[in-house]
Amino acid sequence: MNHINILCDRLNERKKLLKQIYEYKKWYVILPFLISIVGWVQLELSCDREDRWSFFRMNVKYIGLNVLTILALILIILILCNRIWVSAFGGEILCFVLSIINYYVIKFHGLPFSVMELNNIKAAMSVIQAYDIEVDTCIVIIFALFAISLLLIIIAKKIEKNQCLKKKTKVFKRDILIIIFVICLFYIGYFSVNPVKPQKTIGWSWKEAYYEYGYVACSVEMIESTHNIIKEPEGYSLEKVENLKIQENKEVEKNQTPDIILILNETFCDLKKITDIKTDVEYMPGIMSLDNSINGYVVVPSIGGGTNCSEYELLTSNSLELMPGITPFNVLDLKNANSVVSHLKNLGYKTFGAHGSGAESYSRNRGYSDIGFDEIHFLEDFQNVDFYGERWFATDLSLYKNLIDWYDDNSKDPQFMYMLTMQNHGGWDMNPSEKDIVHVLDDYGEYTDQINEYLTSIKLSDEAFMYLIEYFKKVDRPVVICMVGDHAPAFAEYIVDKKYKNDELIRLREVPFIIWSNQKIEETNSRTLSMNYLVPFILENTGVKESSFYEYMNELRKDVPILTSYGKYYDSKGNEYSYDESSVYTDSVSKYFYLEYNNLNKKQVKEMFR
Repeated sequence: MNHINILCDRLNERKKLLKQIYEYKKWYVILPFLISIVGWVQLELSCDREDRWSFFRMNVKYIGLNVLTILALILIILILCNRIWVSAFGGEILCFVLSIINYYVIKFHGLPFSVMELNNIKAAMSVIQAYDIEVDTCIVIIFALFAISLLLIIIAKKIEKNQCLKKKTKVFKRDILIIIFVICLFYIGYFSVNPVKPQKTIGWSWKEAYYEYGYVACSVEMIESTHNIIKEPEGYSLEKVENLKIQENKEVEKNQTPDIILILNETFCDLKKITDIKTDVEYMPGIMSLDNSINGYVVVPSIGGGTNCSEYELLTSNSLELMPGITPFNVLDLKNANSVVSHLKNLGYKTFGAHGSGAESYSRNRGYSDIGFDEIHFLEDFQNVDFYGERWFATDLSLYKNLIDWYDDNSKDPQFMYMLTMQNHGGWDMNPSEKDIVHVLDDYGEYTDQINEYLTSIKLSDEAFMYLIEYFKKVDRPVVICMVGDHAPAFAEYIVDKKYKNDELIRLREVPFIIWSNQKIEETNSRTLSMNYLVPFILENTGVKESSFYEYMNELRKDVPILTSYGKYYDSKGNEYSYDESSVYTDSVSKYFYLEYNNLNKKQVKEMFR
């Protein structure tokens, strides 16, 4: 009996304690901070980590930044409604809903939910209906946290309901402090010269950034990067685009529909552009001696990296001069964008996009889909993938064999097949030296071994390309194949010969291209043009119908073959000009950028791009 009495006394004491806590009128003021922590946990849980709770190992300063950013949002709601429970409820609803959406967007789309998806919300809703929505442990935890938060908010509501609203002067002071806090947080956290979170973190893989810096912090970066990222050319107006007179090139019959295979070859570069390199084995013997071909060099946007930038310029013919510093597939809305894909589809082509790596790299699963490829393939779709030695990347040859199979399996409609390879990707210290089949004869110090492995990879690319050519020589339909590099290797800038120092900025951006056809093609070589010109150049030389945009570019190319993304352009004699300075070419170059800006604009003169 005494034990029962003691137990009853303890229960009564706990009830009194709970009642005292409930009746304590000030505890609920920390509710926004508590909800911010819960919201952070929910959002990080939704990011599909292999170790579900690993986000607790995130750097403390980034945890704080994410939590305080959520708190800032809740406090802004507080300014608007003047009720703590309402602002907490608004913040928690936002975090909860966003967590659920983000979890399933990653599950079905392979990318986190961002402002990009808001532009395509209708398409996303129609696509998501095709999937089975399963509830797993992660979703259950997110719901449980929501339930706990909701209970706290309900209790806070009852307490706050009985409280008198603060006087206007006190509310005004509170709101001023909130505004100061929010401004200081975003400046110190995101936008100062040395912010807590670096400004550019989302690159080839979203996971690297999101897992290190947090979902909320990276979402701020995504929102900021999609705001005014395209520079309007000086003097631009819609009327100027509408009144552009574009002369049609009638030298080539423009009703041909050859199958077109366009290969962007990872880190495919000729080091002879920057150094008098000598090797024991020629590393590009096939390409350099190929009959019935056009070859030369293209100038790419970046040095030693930036595949996605080269890829964007190649597919869209838009120069990144108007969009400095961006990672295109991550931040641009490519839905229904004009490109070689849309142009050839309008001509009746079936279109294919393939990449010999994961779908998530540089958001290509979204980018390829939005740009309009009829069929898309990533590494998991390739069969019998091979690797060279200890290198991690699929060989060009094994990718090309898959490309041939897809080509043979498809319809008799003309085909456009685009492939981005991976074989030559850095680093170049994965294989033991005995695996190298090309060796430099001069000493390049610490880079010698890297160069040997790199040039061995280039030789394998050369052999694989010749394998592809040999196959398509036997195909009955007309076929055009173009292969081009995306950028130089990262070590290139450290081995430039002194005699090239004056023009190394452009030499480091020059990579080879080659165009071959199983039909007669006018053979030329030693051309240099910028990447955005390559597709119009291919169409012009193979008799495929061009849009007015492409026709204008082909005319401009004769005088100004290189439009860089670093403020310079070059005429056909190699003279350098600045975009900011007046020259004999200023008007013509400006018209190109007017067309590009219009191409990127919602108020588009559509007939220019068809």
